[in-house]
Amino acid sequence: MGNMNLPEVLSAANMPPVSEKNTVLIIDDELGPRESLRILLKDFYTVFLATNGDEGLTMLKTHSIDTIILDLRMPGKSGLETLEEIRKINPDVPVIVLTGFGTLEAAQKAVHLNIFEFISKPFDINEMKDCVSRAVEKNRIILSTTSIINQLNNLNTNIEQKIHDLEKFALLGELSAEVLHEINNPLTIILGYVQILMQEMASRNDTTTEETWQYLKVVENEVKRCQTIAKSFFNASKNSFKRTPVSINIIIENMICFFRDNPIAKHVNFFCDFEKDISLILASPEQLQQVFTNLLVNAIEAMDAKGNINIETKNQSKKVVVKISDTGKGMPKELLEKIFQPFFTTKSGKGTGIGLTISKKIIETHGGQIYAESQPEKGTTFILYFPAYEGNA
Repeated sequence: MGNMNLPEVLSAANMPPVSEKNTVLIIDDELGPRESLRILLKDFYTVFLATNGDEGLTMLKTHSIDTIILDLRMPGKSGLETLEEIRKINPDVPVIVLTGFGTLEAAQKAVHLNIFEFISKPFDINEMKDCVSRAVEKNRIILSTTSIINQLNNLNTNIEQKIHDLEKFALLGELSAEVLHEINNPLTIILGYVQILMQEMASRNDTTTEETWQYLKVVENEVKRCQTIAKSFFNASKNSFKRTPVSINIIIENMICFFRDNPIAKHVNFFCDFEKDISLILASPEQLQQVFTNLLVNAIEAMDAKGNINIETKNQSKKVVVKISDTGKGMPKELLEKIFQPFFTTKSGKGTGIGLTISKKIIETHGGQIYAESQPEKGTTFILYFPAYEGNA
């Protein structure tokens, strides 16, 4: 057969390989055509026989069917009625319509119900063989394509989840040092108790506890391994951002320019009231950008329709104060009290629930504080305080 691929081989033989044993369902109330088709196809396919539409529908529900041969004219449930029910059960399975009394109207309706082929009785044997072979091959392609699409959808879902997880872990980077420090404390306590137990067992020299001794050794080794991992992450998570004297006005102006050109803020008006001689603060520009990105994105997403974001800066008792207010939907007191908690979100599954937690952590590492005020349907205001820089600029 040379370089022929599988579809070409099947077309040449007019039949699939015996080993495949695809399934064909024949629905025909007449014994003669039904048996003729069974004899014609039985050596190459697993053949199911149904004497009426209801029997055929039951078999379609209980078996994996690759192709259906359906008589159009049957007593009781007609072929067209059966075809309509078939399409409700399986929209894609190829159906070869077979009839000796075809009409133009019936043919048009059958075509509308996505038939594979329309063959008149008495059928030509070679034509039927070829038609069934092509129908089975089409079903194989449909099933293969559907399987690939499902796999791609699952892969896409997994990738989206991985991206979501990576975003969450990236945001958690600011918390990792503190969290790993808290984890290391109980590990140290566990290791201490394990080593005390091992010392007591060693002093008793009791051979009946050999299995328990081995268990404790495993626990000791695994705790030490956890400490090593925690220490590695702790060292990697140390803050390496350089802090310099910066103007909070310039940082915010740059962020507003970015958002004004961004489609997500096309429905938002920005209004700024900056104190002209604002004091400098000692800060990492990169980390402040992260803070204001989180706060501005939250404000933008809080407004479903057109709204305003008002930003004010001022000097106040050796502090630099920033107020960011939106005209969004706001929130009740019970939610407001939770917004800085890790993984708490009001974004219906879209948010990680860690942005405000990280923002608060960054502000506090700069010696500042952040507070929030909000009422339902009256918007939300975030108030930030930073110590003014008193050194030489």
